[in-house]
Amino acid sequence: MIKSAEHFSFTVSDIGDALQFFHDLMGLDVTSAVEIDRPDIQRLVGIPDAILRVAIVHVPGSANIELIEYVRPEGKKVDSRPCNAGIAHIAFLVDDIERTYRELTARGVRFVSPPVWAPGNDGKGKWGVCYMKGPDDITIEVIERRSEGLT
Repeated sequence: MIKSAEHFSFTVSDIGDALQFFHDLMGLDVTSAVEIDRPDIQRLVGIPDAILRVAIVHVPGSANIELIEYVRPEGKKVDSRPCNAGIAHIAFLVDDIERTYRELTARGVRFVSPPVWAPGNDGKGKWGVCYMKGPDDITIEVIERRSEGLT
């Protein structure tokens, strides 16, 4: 039935700001935004008069991220705290979480906390993990996996 994840999607209030975050701060490749005003997409999203701006963030070795800005109707801000039902986040694997944290902090990225080291969710080794805030306060997790104890 399911073969793989094709993409993940986040709705953002300003696609230009979101693309700048993922490209300029995170170093990922992105496409230009395209505006979509078509009946098939309006039917798909269940909003008859919807106009969307859509762009793709290319994530190496993984499913891509689709960013969507609703031009019409304008959406409203939601409380994106991770404890709220329906709120999602995306996690990226990194080689060196301490370096990633320092570099992104220096570029102005807001983190919830510095990296925290804990047993891996897979029951193997230790993981360094921290949350950062992306566009529209989207939660982005970065993870470094170590198969052995801390060094």
